[in-house]
Amino acid sequence: MVGLIGLAIAALLSGSDRQARDFPNSPSYVGWPYDSGAARAQALLAFVRTGPASAIPYARRSVLSDPLSAQAVSILGRSQLYAQQLPQAHRTFEVSGQLGWRDTMTQIYWLDQALQGGDYKVGAERLDAILRQSPLYEDRDRLIAAVAETPQGRQALAERLKLAPTWANPLVSDVWDLPVDQVLQRVDLMRLTGKGVWSCADSEKISQRLIDLDQLDEAQSVWQLNCESSASLVYDGGFEHMDILKATTAFDWQLSNRSDTEISISQDTGGRRSLSLEVTGTTTVPILWQFVVLKPGRYTLSWRTPDTATAQANALQVSLTCRPDFSRAMTGRAVAGKPDEWRQDFVIDNECRGHQLIFWLAPHAPIHIDDVSLVAAGNAEAH
Repeated sequence: MVGLIGLAIAALLSGSDRQARDFPNSPSYVGWPYDSGAARAQALLAFVRTGPASAIPYARRSVLSDPLSAQAVSILGRSQLYAQQLPQAHRTFEVSGQLGWRDTMTQIYWLDQALQGGDYKVGAERLDAILRQSPLYEDRDRLIAAVAETPQGRQALAERLKLAPTWANPLVSDVWDLPVDQVLQRVDLMRLTGKGVWSCADSEKISQRLIDLDQLDEAQSVWQLNCESSASLVYDGGFEHMDILKATTAFDWQLSNRSDTEISISQDTGGRRSLSLEVTGTTTVPILWQFVVLKPGRYTLSWRTPDTATAQANALQVSLTCRPDFSRAMTGRAVAGKPDEWRQDFVIDNECRGHQLIFWLAPHAPIHIDDVSLVAAGNAEAH
């Protein structure tokens, strides 16, 4: 129990220790009838300087001066707890627990009690109360990991997340420093919560973190949960969600940033979008690509080149490989009766799970591209 509660105590000691160093002789008026604040400050400093037992008299004085203050009662409780006066601490936290939900230490104490008793519903409610008032609470990740360690805890947390609390977005975006087990806990939380809480943009960072951790199936499942779903294995094949000025991650389309390429979004009179591409330099370059996760098998890629002459459309080649490799790029096959539609077949082996779908464009052949789709054939299917 003390281990989990120690997360809150660490922050308390850090702040109090700074105060003790910076203001070692600050005046204190402990003893007059309204000295709750001063007594509370002395309790915190005594906790740091001489230990929790020495803080208890000051904490009691603070409670006597302001018996309805959850913070004052909480300081007494944590001092008793760390002085190993466990029954007294429990009774004290029972009092502070009835004085409001905003005291973090009280919530952590009862969160810990709930987890010890296997009451994950109450544990999730206590964690929700902490994070609603402080979504970026410094020990948030360790508290989430404690509750989400078990399937029952994750299910209880998912019920709170379905209410779209303010801490839902940090849960899936502040993941860069988390170990793989905690990232996977959050993936399961997203699955259990379901659609409607996170947007596709909210899913980008955790998807990218999963890719970095080589958790490709999980990355794709998160992306598909909150992003556009279709039979295609390519995301946003119509470029409806593309913003060429925005940094991209995960399974977004990636665009060349070379100075000899020109990329823009076009829109016809009906509001249909396409991507305009041109290479102004002297060599063929990778101009558009996307990361896809595929099982071994056969796949068919198709795309359209509206308002583009055939000669220019043939300047576009495509590869689907583990690493960028222009030597394996191919032009598309024209589809009979559809002059602006092209196809190409690929056979994927088990060399890698993550593949780079890359469009390569030759110089001075401006084109429009739209309706990119990748589908499995035979017994191949997307994960």
